[in-house]
Amino acid sequence: MLPRTRGVAEADLAAVAAPDGTQIFFTRTVPDGWPADFLPTGHAPGSGPLRVDHVGLTQPFDSFDEAALFYREVLGLGPEAVTEIPAPYGLIRDRAVTNADHSVRLTATASLLRRGGWAPGVPAPQHVAFGTDDIVATARALRDAGAPLVAVPANYHDDLDARFDLDPTRLAAIREFGLFYDEAGTGAFLHLYTEVLGGRVFFEFVQRIGGYDGYGAANAPVRMAAQRRARLTEEVAAAGV
Repeated sequence: MLPRTRGVAEADLAAVAAPDGTQIFFTRTVPDGWPADFLPTGHAPGSGPLRVDHVGLTQPFDSFDEAALFYREVLGLGPEAVTEIPAPYGLIRDRAVTNADHSVRLTATASLLRRGGWAPGVPAPQHVAFGTDDIVATARALRDAGAPLVAVPANYHDDLDARFDLDPTRLAAIREFGLFYDEAGTGAFLHLYTEVLGGRVFFEFVQRIGGYDGYGAANAPVRMAAQRRARLTEEVAAAGV
């Protein structure tokens, strides 16, 4: 167990460390558990994200397999197949671990090649994906709030139109709000991303339809390239070029 200073009236949160140093907390969800550390706002939940769909954790290359073993033995999460995804700076190795009903999902990634200074590098990028039942309404709310969403290239949506028999209304919404799309069997997956925030973390918003159980891996290269382009644009602007 990891040592932790507990303040007066704070919930008792015990934690262990994963191989990459991530702290895993164990707590109860009853009133005297972690909810006791928060005060009610008095506002009813809105129509935005409803749940955490999955959490993405970047692993040191040497800890990739060890992480899968840790999450299986400590949390009982079963490892899924390993995939390799092309990125702007080389291959990324990816593996999801989930519980039996897939209500808890973690994705572990590791870079097979070290990032160079040209990337520009983002040390160990992490992300949280929130689930929603209406990705268009969520995208509209994020855009209206000025969230820094990733700009999806137009040719990506042209390619979608060629690869999938999409309803014209759905395709128009995907184009308008810069959504990513994937499908498998009778299921579909719509998602969007923020830019990398603070040089370390980004957020994803997803809608699963018809039992889709993946993570839209086919879209990862486009997403990473778009996030890299946004970082390069920021660097140029900061340099006053």
